[in-house]
Amino acid sequence: MNAIALCGRIEGFIQGLPAPYRLVAPKLARAASTETRSPARAPSFSVCWCAIAQAPEVVNAVTGKLDNELPSLLCKQAMFARWIYLTKQLQPLAQGNVVGRPLVQDPEKLLYAEAKQLSTSYQMAKQCLVTAFEKAQLGTWVKKPIEQDQFLCEIHEASPQVLFA
Repeated sequence: MNAIALCGRIEGFIQGLPAPYRLVAPKLARAASTETRSPARAPSFSVCWCAIAQAPEVVNAVTGKLDNELPSLLCKQAMFARWIYLTKQLQPLAQGNVVGRPLVQDPEKLLYAEAKQLSTSYQMAKQCLVTAFEKAQLGTWVKKPIEQDQFLCEIHEASPQVLFA
């Protein structure tokens, strides 16, 4: 099912999304080709275009890494490293009581799954989506094995130029 069809099927069922989450249908044009497509083996690579990258990343679809064995900007390790970096940058602000609640102490000691649970608005938005799927009779959300997110960040002390390159 494509993203446009998915949005159309749940738009009447999704309710209570917390800010800043909202349902946005992608603005994609349909392919104009009438050429029939025969199923084939999936490619062993994918391409990631990102506004902050100077060039697109070519990602090995099997390993999730780039040709040079570095992690992609989109991989969980890289996103987790950016979150840890930003959390550490915000610590001084929290102590000045600019932020309403205390930030995490020692974010490097958290597992990825624990860090995700700290985002209550994300967890609420995900639950709204799961509920909308059920109400629209689109099936249940497929849960991944819990072990998949039970890891520590392996990217340490990276410079912002590397993390946000």
